Amino acid sequence: MKVSTMAVKAIVTSCIDCISRRQWDQLPAYFAAGANWWINGNPARVPQAGDGAVADRLPMLPALLGRFDAYRFDVRHVVAEGRRAVVEATATGRGPLDLVYVNNVTMAFELDGDGKITTLREYPDFNELNWVLEWFNEHNTSAAAR
Repeated sequence: MKVSTMAVKAIVTSCIDCISRRQWDQLPAYFAAGANWWINGNPARVPQAGDGAVADRLPMLPALLGRFDAYRFDVRHVVAEGRRAVVEATATGRGPLDLVYVNNVTMAFELDGDGKITTLREYPDFNELNWVLEWFNEHNTSAAAR
């Protein structure tokens, strides 16, 4: 099956919207079996950097993003060609307390002929991500406690 460029844009935008709404149970449907989620960084310094199975990475999202009182993941720009798309997005988390988290993220997606994501390459701002993880640890917050 051929997936149009417009369909690719719609699929990746819908996937990001699903993360924004924290609809964890719907996320696996966007990915092909055996899909890879690569995260930028040196694995020797950033444990989550490098290749990882989507099936292993998806369960980690609620533990991080569920800690915020409010969370949004807004698409700024999408450029697509064929079955590939690059997305600029901004993740914003607010609360608990006076916490304000903003991370500008670039993501590159590749889809198969059925419109399922086979590869996701994520380029987050690790300075911001590490800062918010330290904040959560210092304030002893977890998604389970919320």
